[in-house]
Amino acid sequence: MYLPPKDRLDQLYQEAETHQLGQQLKREHPPQTIWGIRGYPALFTSYSISVIGQWFDSIALMVLFAYIWQSSPIYLGLIPVALALPQVIFSQFVTSLVKRFQKIRLMAFADCLTACFTIGLFFSPTPWLALILLSLRSTANVVHFPIQQSLVRELVPEHLRLKAVSWNGLVSQGAKIIVPFLGGLFLTVLTPQTLLLLNAAAFLISAAILFSIQHLISPAFMTTPTAFSRTSFFEEWKSGWLALFTHPLLLSLVSLSLIGLFCIQFVDSQFPILFREIAPTNPQHLTLVISAIGFGAVTIITIFNRLKKLTHLLFWISTSLALIALSFIGFSQIQAHHPIILFLVIGFICGIGTGLSITTLNYAIQTIPRDEEVASIASISQSLTSLVVIVAPPTGAVLTQAVGVQTMFALSGIVLIICLSLPALLKGKKKRLSSKKKRINYDNSSL
Repeated sequence: MYLPPKDRLDQLYQEAETHQLGQQLKREHPPQTIWGIRGYPALFTSYSISVIGQWFDSIALMVLFAYIWQSSPIYLGLIPVALALPQVIFSQFVTSLVKRFQKIRLMAFADCLTACFTIGLFFSPTPWLALILLSLRSTANVVHFPIQQSLVRELVPEHLRLKAVSWNGLVSQGAKIIVPFLGGLFLTVLTPQTLLLLNAAAFLISAAILFSIQHLISPAFMTTPTAFSRTSFFEEWKSGWLALFTHPLLLSLVSLSLIGLFCIQFVDSQFPILFREIAPTNPQHLTLVISAIGFGAVTIITIFNRLKKLTHLLFWISTSLALIALSFIGFSQIQAHHPIILFLVIGFICGIGTGLSITTLNYAIQTIPRDEEVASIASISQSLTSLVVIVAPPTGAVLTQAVGVQTMFALSGIVLIICLSLPALLKGKKKRLSSKKKRINYDNSSL
């Protein structure tokens, strides 16, 4: 039925008012559980499937390079570079894409590209071609973390954000425990290339889920391209870094997290060497310690999942790094004759520190910046983290070769403790100088 212009305008106003009222009621009555948020369960399912697929993929790549192709250590060392370098180069371009395209659709297309490159890995005849495909796949996958962080901020109310962060951490850390065991079972009946196809299938399922929930996400959460079409990449890149520096607490948390990650990456790849020297006749000690680290992380994240809010973030990030430092010093002191329970306790402590660090930083990214800054800061964090992953392992390998693996673990722990102590020492010195200045001013005034 045709309406006169005035009647049609009144109808549009009424519809807009009704929509605004619905949004207001939605804000006044937020969901009580994270699973009651429109579209979030499907988003979480997509994330979980892709994480599990990635762990199957990592097992397949290790077996493929080390056993099938009999690759040299150089090729094995290039795998993390192929995965991390695109993250360093392209992560900070993601903000521009996020502001110009619909986020859900962008993630879905990235999953489709990731699946295609993974299928290419299945047919790869040489390690060189595999490294190129890994780099291309990592480039396609670079949008995931910033978009995921941005969507969680937009979809999840403040009182449920800690649960969202902890559930993601539980999936990530739980997969580290379960999937390697399942992957080992699958490898007894399947080829490593088949595990690659499992990862490709996981990303295709993830993409299908994302495409299916586009209509469930409110249009208010879907970024339109017109608003940012005239903003240059350099301006967006600059605004992202300015946003990070305008939040001193977040800057401190990111800095401490990067220092901790650097020390961890120094020795992370040297765990097999450490246990080869400590317990050459008990290789199962290494797998048990890795499982203990995973259980420690899952335990602390499960505890955080019961909380509604996380405060004193600097305390938690400092505690996490202190626990990791103590565990590294503990690993540097254990010997083959020590009971296995000591190995497991040290690994469990290391896992608690790891879980604390991951949860605290991701929660800080979710809660401290403004809504429009989340994707930018997440992109910067991803870029810096990937840079550390490239630089620290080879540096640690050279130092380990020079001083020995147990000494390197001890040095990493000591450096972490020193870095944690510096802010407190500087703050104490500043306080003493301030009190001394006040005393001098008081003495001068009394004269």
